[in-house]
Amino acid sequence: MMMSPQLLTIRICLLRIAGAVIALIFLFWGACHLWVPGAIRSATESYSKKIGYEIGYQDLSISPLRLRIEIDSLRIVDGQQRQLLGIKKSVLMLKWSRLMIGEVGFDEILFDEPGMLLEKPSTKGNSSQWNWQEFIAAITRNLPTADPTAPKKNLKISVDEFMVSNGSFEVSDSNSNVHERFKLFSVELRDIANYDKQGDVNGVRGEYGLKLGALSFSLPGLNKKISFGHVAIKGALDNPSPDAIGAQIDLEIDHGRIHSRWDLKADKSIAGKMQVENLSIAPFIGLLPTNKDLQAQGGVIQSELEVSLKGDELTISGDLHLQDVDLLEQGQKQSLVKWKLGDINQFTYRSSKASGSSLAINELSIREPMLQFEIDEKGFSNFRRLFAKPITETSDAEKSPLAVKEKSSFALDIKTFRLSEGEMQFADLAMKPNLKINLRGFNANFANVSNLPNHLASMTVNGVLAGSGSMRGHGQIAFDDPRRNNDLTLSFKNIPLNAFNPAVMTFAGYQITSGRVNLNLHYSAKDAELKGSNQIVIKKIQLGEEVADFQGKKLPLGLAIALLEDSDDTIDVTINIAGNVDSPEFSASGLVWQAISNVLTNVATAPFRALGALLGMGANDGVNAVPGEAVFLPPDQDRLEKFGDFLAKKPHATLELAGTYDLEADKAGFARVAANFAILKAAGIPISPGDTIPAPDFSDVRVQSGLKSVYAQYLGRIKLGQRLITLPDGETRNEQLHTELIASIPVTDEDLKGLATKRAKLAKSLMVKGNPDLSDRIGLGEVKIVSAGRDGIPLEVELRIK
Repeated sequence: MMMSPQLLTIRICLLRIAGAVIALIFLFWGACHLWVPGAIRSATESYSKKIGYEIGYQDLSISPLRLRIEIDSLRIVDGQQRQLLGIKKSVLMLKWSRLMIGEVGFDEILFDEPGMLLEKPSTKGNSSQWNWQEFIAAITRNLPTADPTAPKKNLKISVDEFMVSNGSFEVSDSNSNVHERFKLFSVELRDIANYDKQGDVNGVRGEYGLKLGALSFSLPGLNKKISFGHVAIKGALDNPSPDAIGAQIDLEIDHGRIHSRWDLKADKSIAGKMQVENLSIAPFIGLLPTNKDLQAQGGVIQSELEVSLKGDELTISGDLHLQDVDLLEQGQKQSLVKWKLGDINQFTYRSSKASGSSLAINELSIREPMLQFEIDEKGFSNFRRLFAKPITETSDAEKSPLAVKEKSSFALDIKTFRLSEGEMQFADLAMKPNLKINLRGFNANFANVSNLPNHLASMTVNGVLAGSGSMRGHGQIAFDDPRRNNDLTLSFKNIPLNAFNPAVMTFAGYQITSGRVNLNLHYSAKDAELKGSNQIVIKKIQLGEEVADFQGKKLPLGLAIALLEDSDDTIDVTINIAGNVDSPEFSASGLVWQAISNVLTNVATAPFRALGALLGMGANDGVNAVPGEAVFLPPDQDRLEKFGDFLAKKPHATLELAGTYDLEADKAGFARVAANFAILKAAGIPISPGDTIPAPDFSDVRVQSGLKSVYAQYLGRIKLGQRLITLPDGETRNEQLHTELIASIPVTDEDLKGLATKRAKLAKSLMVKGNPDLSDRIGLGEVKIVSAGRDGIPLEVELRIK
């Protein structure tokens, strides 16, 4: 069959075209294999010299039909022969279908075993730059000048698959002493594009994945290290709206998961949602500012959060749950603190430069918390060992008790704070034997907690102490500074006394075999001024053996018990304390123990003072006589009578009164009293026995006459006449005559001893006034010389038990 001329012409044209295309393809293939690699190497070397860096590779191959470029051993080296980047194998493959529609489309970009160095060289000061900053600056300096009048072209770029495998990354900063190396990580990105689904070039979209494997690095400035067994990141990028870029970020950290969604808007605001599942707290415990390392034996985080950032205004809200937390101090066998479940429900954290930061929590609850509080052999608690600043780190301002606290810009507001079914294990290893007491079944409720100044939160607490005792409490406390402002009432019931045997043996030298104690405590502090009341009710106490070879100050517990117990074998005393909590030496427990120790020490030798403090008789300074007189003022007379009533109820107690005098105060007082008594007697003014001798009133003519008469008796009429002639009549003359009269009256030791004896007899008479049978149990001892106090001459007594 003959082909028509027209078909033959078309066939010839097609064959020519096909031949031309094949020739062009062959030429293009040949150029890519023979000329292009050399041209690229030459251009690379020229550009390297231009920017001052070596950019090189071992081999480059091109598959023109597949649009595939493969580079072996790519490297970037700076002028000091330090390698910034090295890639064992790089593959870039374009897509014909994308190129034909005017888009730079990559089918795949692959980097195998890339290694990158981020380094800041050591220089004086902080003026040095990171090596990559210098590299980018070198490139920027050699870019051609952009034409501002040229129209901007929105070039579409897409990558179907971007992969990094077996990568390594090294960070080195000699100035901050940071050197970290991250090995064997991988990155996977899919369907990446700089345009949205409608084709508008306005962002980035795609899917990605990053596998870091085991990860361990130090935090600059903290000297703390974080380690993870497995870290992986995956997610996707999209454009939810023309003015926003969205990112889905999913992290795998060991066995935990963090799912999050973030939207970055054109106004630079960020909105995000996070969901945390089973994230272990163990890697983060090392960040706590402790002096010794803590170990987490358990603890995971569950949380749902919403995050918003607009300008500098940050808001985080949601719920946070910490489950099965168990922290252990390194080198210890028992947990330091742990709990079953910790819930922070409906919290909102806000922060900005204008308003500072705040945290509002609707409910904070901790279930089954356990705390181990231990004092070691040196007297330091485990929490002090862990968190106390070294002395060298404490500034002079912090050491000063008068240091003024700066107003905090952080505001805390917790509507409800609950602790339920808690336990605290207390141990004092400094005592021998060791003191160990447990508080279990502990529950606490706090309402309206805030750190605003002068804001008081209400609280209630209860629990079981030492196995069978109960604890209850209520009150108010200011969380901005709890020690300086509070009003608390605590009640402890039915506490076994032998639980405190180590403390009693350590400080008093005795054992306690049985007995129970109730404590009613009330403490109130206002602007650091604390007042405390400690009612102690002890029932059926039985002392055991004395501690052998006791080295401390042994307290007369047996005597105190015999004196203080009533007919029901109950001791009911109250100890009051006061002090300023800002004082460096202040310790509430120390004040209470010191008060108890002083009282017990004084029971035998100063019972008026001791029992006055314990039983509410007053007389904190004992019973005192008026200087120079065998007289007790009415308040002291009343105390002596009350003490007589108390002694009458203690049939086994005996008392020895010792008359006392002060050499100087009583000598001057005795002469003054003798002179005044003589003046008043000469003036015809009666003085009742036992009354205090009053000071003469020299405005009274009778008293003036009496003064002259007594003066003449002791100093002579001649000297009196001289004084009346040389001294003008008036108050000054009367005072001088009175002074000279007192100085002229002789006072002997026998006078003072007689005065002391009269005081002892008077004290006895007052004590037996309502209880005559006490006369046989109250004896008079030898006279003693004492020092006068502010209230007079103290009476000395000694109390004994038959």
